[in-house]
Amino acid sequence: MANKKLLFNIELSKKDIVKGLKLPSSIDNEFAYLCGIIIGDGSIYKRIDKNDYIIKCVGNPHDEKELYHQIIGPKFQHAFGFIPNIRLQDTNTTYGFTVHSKNIFRYLTEAIGLEQGRKDQRLKIPEIFLNDKELLMYVIKGIFDTDGCISFKKKYKERPYYPVITVSSKSKKLIQQISSFLKNMKFNIVEIYDYKVKDIRNSKGYTIINRIEMNGKDNLKNWLLSVGFESPKHLKKIKENWKEK
Repeated sequence: MANKKLLFNIELSKKDIVKGLKLPSSIDNEFAYLCGIIIGDGSIYKRIDKNDYIIKCVGNPHDEKELYHQIIGPKFQHAFGFIPNIRLQDTNTTYGFTVHSKNIFRYLTEAIGLEQGRKDQRLKIPEIFLNDKELLMYVIKGIFDTDGCISFKKKYKERPYYPVITVSSKSKKLIQQISSFLKNMKFNIVEIYDYKVKDIRNSKGYTIINRIEMNGKDNLKNWLLSVGFESPKHLKKIKENWKEK
């Protein structure tokens, strides 16, 4: 297991200590995975007018409750000493947690280098992970467990059988970083950059998206052996559809 020491010191308040908050002195695989989750499903931002520092992570309430309770909650506790209040968010349209903590905000943005603010072209994997293959793998695993998708196509057969693993982002930089890792891991990938997706919420009527696809059984075999999924949703879909010959 990779473990990278950090030279970063934040003095915790009495309120933080009572709450059970801790800040990791080193980065391990579980924390790298959590950072991937935050890149995929999360947002980190501050409201200066209210002196409020927010770490929010939410997914689909229909099929990601297990992911948050069984996987993300315990990994957050492993990193920061407590399990956040995981519940319905955003008028019951999303599911996850919102944590208000200046110290966690500072740790994630200053010590680790996660982006704060809107998830746009600036989104990327922090430099601290890029030179450690094992940690980087766990970051990417977290991204695929949240923003990624595993599907099975029928093609020319009666049942879905042909696996396709994909991930998309507004950030070309993020997709390029993931692509570089996957190529080094001998995946056969398809890269699609700067394509327009209809988006009525955008004043232009579309959003620019970047995408990676990994098609076929060899890619899925390689993924399951080298990276893997922890998302119950993804694992269930594989169990229902993947019949390895």
